[in-house]
Order: sequence, then C-alpha cells, then structure tokens
Amino acid sequence: MGRKMSRGKQQVLFNYLPGRTFDFERVATIAKVESIRGVQRTDLNTAVLLRKVAEEARAWHSDFRPVLRDEVLRDPNRFVLLDPQQVQAEMFPKVFWCQNRKCGRIFDYSHSDSLPPAICQDCNKGQLIQIRFVKIHRCGALHPLRPPICQRCHTSNYMALDSRGSERISNFRWICRKCNYTSPLYGGACTECSWPNENQKRRMNIEVHRSGRTFYPHIAVLLNIPHRNLDNFLALPEWPALAAAKFLGIPEVTGKNLLDFARWGFDNQQGEDVGLSGTDLDALFRKQQEENWTAEQLARAIQNLRHDRERERRSSTPVAIKEVLEDYTGVSSQTWEHAGQEMLEAVMLLENNQSRELLSETPLSPAGQIAREMGLNRLVLVTDFPIITATYGYSRAEYAPNECRLNPFPPMREHGGKFPIFVDQVQADALLISLDPERVCAWLDCNGVAPHIPSGRDKTLSRNAYFVQLFEDVPLRETLHNDNPQARMVLGLLHTMSHLSLRQAALLCGLERTSLSEYLIPRALMCVIYCNHRFGATIGALTALFEQSLPEWLRAIKDTRRCVYDPVCRDRENSCHACTHLPETSCRLFNLNLSRAFLFGGPDPELGNIAVGYLDMSFGG
Repeated sequence: MGRKMSRGKQQVLFNYLPGRTFDFERVATIAKVESIRGVQRTDLNTAVLLRKVAEEARAWHSDFRPVLRDEVLRDPNRFVLLDPQQVQAEMFPKVFWCQNRKCGRIFDYSHSDSLPPAICQDCNKGQLIQIRFVKIHRCGALHPLRPPICQRCHTSNYMALDSRGSERISNFRWICRKCNYTSPLYGGACTECSWPNENQKRRMNIEVHRSGRTFYPHIAVLLNIPHRNLDNFLALPEWPALAAAKFLGIPEVTGKNLLDFARWGFDNQQGEDVGLSGTDLDALFRKQQEENWTAEQLARAIQNLRHDRERERRSSTPVAIKEVLEDYTGVSSQTWEHAGQEMLEAVMLLENNQSRELLSETPLSPAGQIAREMGLNRLVLVTDFPIITATYGYSRAEYAPNECRLNPFPPMREHGGKFPIFVDQVQADALLISLDPERVCAWLDCNGVAPHIPSGRDKTLSRNAYFVQLFEDVPLRETLHNDNPQARMVLGLLHTMSHLSLRQAALLCGLERTSLSEYLIPRALMCVIYCNHRFGATIGALTALFEQSLPEWLRAIKDTRRCVYDPVCRDRENSCHACTHLPETSCRLFNLNLSRAFLFGGPDPELGNIAVGYLDMSFGG
C-alpha cells in the first residue's frame, strides 16, 4: 500500500494483530494485518510464559484448540517470543461497491493484482469503495463478502448490492442488474472446517469488518520470571510445592529463598557431598581440647555430626518439603501443582528488593491503621514491577470457551516455522494489596457460607491453604454462580476491592483509568495495581500516591459505598460502569463477578442478600 502510520506496542498487542482488519489512517482504505516483524526476546522465560498460556487455554476442550494443546505448549521450541517492531498489512477485502444507489454493482478483484478505476465503469457515476462487510466463522475463517451466482443468469458478473436505504444487513438484497433476480444476503456454510453437531453453527456470519466479533485477541498477562536465575529451580519437579511452602512460610523454608533451592538442584545434579562446614569442624576441635578427646572419640563425634547434618539436609530437600507441605496444610500435591504459577508470582513479588511495606512499620502510621481496619494483610509499594503482556492467539465470532476455536497466529518462516507470541514488557511502580485470610474466613462465616478448612496439622497454614484449594478448577473468566458461594464471594471481594482501589488511585493521581491495570492472584488473596505505560505522566504516579496520599486513598476506597445510579444499580447488579467497571485493557476478567455487596453488604444477583460487607463497620471495617 506504500503508506505508514504509527501505533504503540500495547495498541499492536490488542488491535493490530495478524488476521485483523482495520481502517487505514487518513485514507479510505481497509487493510488486513498479514504479519508482524519483531525482535526475538531470548531473555524471557518461555517455559513459564507457556505455562501461563496453557492455564488459560485449558478452558477450551482440546478439539477446539488443535494447535494450542497441552503437549504443544509444553515444548518451548515450537514458539518464538517477539517484541513487535513493524506491522505489515495488505488491502482487504478487494471487493468494491458502486455507491450510485441505482447501480450498486459489485466488482471482485480478490484474485487480481490490479485495482478497479475510482468510478464505476457500468454507470460512470458512482464512486467505487471497498465493501465494508466480511464473512467470519467461529473456526477462525475470514472471507470477503463476494457476490453470489445469479440463479437465472448463472453468473455473478452483473450482481449488485442494494442496501434499500437501511443500515441493517438483514435488509440488504443482492440483485442481478441483467434479469432483476434478487436474493437475501447469506453467509453460507464455512468451507474451512467441519464444525461438529449444530448446523446453525456451521454458517458464516456477515459482519462489518470493524465489528468486535470479527476478531478477539487472546492475551495472557504475567510477571516476568528471571530467565537464567531460576532455571535450575524450575527444573525441579517439586518447584510448585517449594514456591507454596515459601509463600505460606512453613518453618522448613525459613531463611531460604528460591535461589537457595535452585542451588540445591544444581548441587544434587553434580552429586556433591555437603559434608561439614569449617564452623562445625572448629567447634569440634575446641571441644576436643576442652574435654581431652582421643582421636577415636573425635572421629566418632565427626561421624555423628555428619549424620545429623545429613538428616537436616534430607529434611530440607524438595521431596521432604513437599511432604511436609501436604502434612501441614491437608491440601493435596495435585492442588499445589496447579497453583504453582500463582504461588511463584506471589513469592517473587514479596522477595522483590525494590519494595516497601506499609504494615511492617512499628508503630503503625495513620495509613497503616486504616489499612488494618479495612482487613488488609499487606500493602506494599513495588517500584520495579516487571509485567509481561503476551498475545498468543485469537478467535472469531465468539470469545467463550468451546463456542469458538482458539487459534495461534500463523507460523513464521523466518523463525523456522515457529508460532509467534507477541510480547511487551513494562517495568513500572505498583501497589500490592493482600487481604487478611483470618478476616476473610470470619467474613464468610458471618454470611452463612462457612469455609471448609482442610484438616492439616497446622491450623493457620491450613486456613491460608484453604484459598488455594478453593480456586481449584474455578473458571475465573466466567460468572460464578451460587453452586460455589465461597468462591464467588472471595473472588468477588478481591476483584471488587481491586477495581475500587484502581478507580480511586486514578482519581487521586489525575490519570486516565486506561493508564492503570490490575493483576489478580486469587489463591494468594492478592491484587496488584500497576502503571501499564513505560513513559509519560504515569511514571512514579503510584509511588507519589504511596508516599503522599495513602490515607486519602484508603478512605476514598471505604467511601465508595454508593453509585450515582442507585437505587437502580444496587437493585440489579450492584455493579456498573459508574461504580466498579474498568476498561477492558485494565481488567482481564471482563468486569465479571463484581458487586459492591461484597464490600458493603446488599443484594448480589447470584447469591441474594449479603448481610455483612467486608468493610462494614459492624464487622470492624
């Protein structure tokens, strides 16, 4: 096309992806993205990123994600991570429509390298423009809307499109200008797939090309896990249990960080004997002199101490810690396996050296006292929050699992036929909020949905592990119903708290809500609010909030009890664009499972009346 326009990386990851159509800037041309060229990111941990993608893709049955199956996503060599640099697009569709209503002729140049003249050659009056309609199917197919064959003339050469003065496609008609034969617009069956069971779902839909239904990007957001530092740790089969043990703070991992376990894995592979330290030997030699040991007694003491150190070493091996974790919490190893990614992210955040914690201050500041009253367990400023946005596929016509096919982007020849995943990393300041597990359990109990705490040896650890078990196999991107009231209440509480926190932070910082995003770690009762831009007014905005306006921010969250649309909003969803909703770029859970009732009490559309809100004064809020 020979024309250029500039877009930011975040816009590319959402709106300018291979297979998507768009209106080219400042010219009356529709184009389709053919490919994206970018710089390969070898510094990112591909295996961790693919685990996150697999976790989200698992909502689809394997038949509806033939390429993005679990066994494929376990192989990092099948994918390439690209930082977008250049988008290449071509004119699409190459079907043109005469704008003279008395003519309306359609000219199909789909299989031609040339373009028609600007004026219709039939009527010599009407301007020819690209037809703005396309045909899509839930399998991912995209076709131009071409004229059908006339049933009388047996050719499509004379077909015209008559809108009949309507904007609704259902009112449009095909008309043959030679014999006046007319027919309605019909998408027909998709020729690229054999969609199972329902004939209705085999039909292609006719849509305006810019309609949201023509292309849904599928995006995973995750914390960047250092590539080389933790490779040995992630190679351990027990790493999810180790991350969970570190998050829960079980005694066997006190004083250790994840890199210590990574070194254990390396030493174990090398078959090294830990032996005795120099300190151990010095202590033994001093004792020999004090008690006048013989050489035989010294040798026996050394042997006994070696046995003690070996028992200690074995008690701190990954296998032993995994067993201890199950014993303390009463939660199965399979659950910890599934929760590994979230546990790892929670630990990495809390081990971040670039963080400041409010509630560790002694005595508590006024802001710390308010946070405690609100039932917060931790409130942390993270000044270097490394978030990755990864667009790994797309769907058409539908977004919901098993209602459409989840497709990867086409393999790239220049990268050895690997499937591209387009990534962008932002490192900015963030605020981490963690709810108090004990208070959340008490809140559930007050509302008549008592938590089912697992029967582990340690009551506190079992209670904290309950929330990990609670979200096992829970579809976070769907509305949770009353068949699992505890999961709906806990997720709704965390999600609503996150949204209200973000909305109030944006107001105090003077930012657009689209400049901030949320990151939820439900199993850890954590949410993170972060700046999603790498430059501009957002840099340092949350740091300034933490340092200068924290009490005002916390009070503002507590004062969001009312909506301007009450009582209508309160009596319907108790959640709307005016009180809890965020833009889609800020909320990756589609504004689902939100309700002010979780914080302040009141009606919830799924659970009925919630008697006690988490922030209610009667509950201590």
